[in-house]
Amino acid sequence: MAEEVLTNEIDQEVNTNPVISTDENEQNTAQNQETESAATETPESKPKPKRAPKKTVQKEAVVAEEVKEEEKAEEVVSEEAVSSEENTATEKEDKSKNDKKKKMKEKEKKQLAEKKDKLKKKKAVAKRKEKAKDAKKEKAKKAKLKAKAKKKDKAKKAKDKAKAKKIAKKKAKRSKAKKNKKK
Repeated sequence: MAEEVLTNEIDQEVNTNPVISTDENEQNTAQNQETESAATETPESKPKPKRAPKKTVQKEAVVAEEVKEEEKAEEVVSEEAVSSEENTATEKEDKSKNDKKKKMKEKEKKQLAEKKDKLKKKKAVAKRKEKAKDAKKEKAKKAKLKAKAKKKDKAKKAKDKAKAKKIAKKKAKRSKAKKNKKK
């Protein structure tokens, strides 16, 4: 933006009128009058016009300078208005570009946030599923262990029963044998 303003200032033409001092102004008017009188000389000589007093010439010069300054000020104001309009136009463009960039960044941030949320949710769901699987595996292990323990217990009881039966049979045989001996 600064480059544009600089180039605009360089491209503009400056209208400068030379400032004429009062002495030069008087000389110019005197020369003009002489040339006019020489050009329009008639047999009857006209009376010379009287020169204006110094004060009025100075006032006229001051008024002329003020008019020039006003014109310059108007030109500067119009140039500033043009440059300010250009500046406002470029500022508006910059603002719109900045707004677009901000919107894009906000969209990207939202998308990233949404992706992060989705990933978090997926991870949470995966963790829950893992925990559920682990819990099922633990249950299955415990159930297997219980079943094994039951089988062992049953087998032990069956063994113990069989032993007890054997022992009972042997006792019965002994007691029978004892009874038979007595007879």
